[in-house]
Amino acid sequence: MKKIVVFTEGRGELIFIRHIITQIIGYEYLSFQCFDLISDSYRKASYAQDNPNATVYFEIINVGTDARVLSAIAKYHERYITSGFDIIGIRDMYSEQYKKKSNKIDSDVNKYFRDLTNDYISKLNNPEKIHLFFAIMELEAWFLGLYNIFVKVNPLLTVENIKKQLSVDLETIDPETSFFHPAIIFEKILNLAKINYDKHEKEIESFVSKITLDDIKYLIESNRCNSFASLFLEIEEKIDEAT
Repeated sequence: MKKIVVFTEGRGELIFIRHIITQIIGYEYLSFQCFDLISDSYRKASYAQDNPNATVYFEIINVGTDARVLSAIAKYHERYITSGFDIIGIRDMYSEQYKKKSNKIDSDVNKYFRDLTNDYISKLNNPEKIHLFFAIMELEAWFLGLYNIFVKVNPLLTVENIKKQLSVDLETIDPETSFFHPAIIFEKILNLAKINYDKHEKEIESFVSKITLDDIKYLIESNRCNSFASLFLEIEEKIDEAT
């Protein structure tokens, strides 16, 4: 059985990854467990899929903050690698540390944090088993890239109406190079339909549930949100190895 552990910075990323893997492989060959890692204690989060016929097993672990993703990987990587896991980390590029270096999207700053992270991972045991991906600048940039979902959430949220009301053309922009703080734009779009967005679990769950594999492939083929494409293709490749 192929085993992958995914460390995420928050519950939103946990929900997103859980949904993405079900879209890639479906439930027939998949098992997964979800955890919140609180003060070095694993607590089961909502949702699990136990399947005796599974060929792929995921553990998805919410560590609670962007700064803890890499430190959690460093602390637990030997345990997981010894048990046969590959390791993936996901965190936002947008952070307090980033804002100290720049108040706008800066490719050099992006590279600085990527290089810093890769250098750190290279010093761990079996670094080839560990891959950390940055959402640029936030998870919500990927939601904006998957813009066909908005009208599924509410009929008012067409790309035409979003463009008219907010002067944001989701069909042409690349969200990860256009918005320093994508969560603000995402919130403004939902507000057009009087939908509040406070990053609560039910809100994210409702939105993410609308994403289909066709939506994902359309985004990747559009050559936008390349940070998402890299993550998706890595997960897809690991799943393909087992099926």
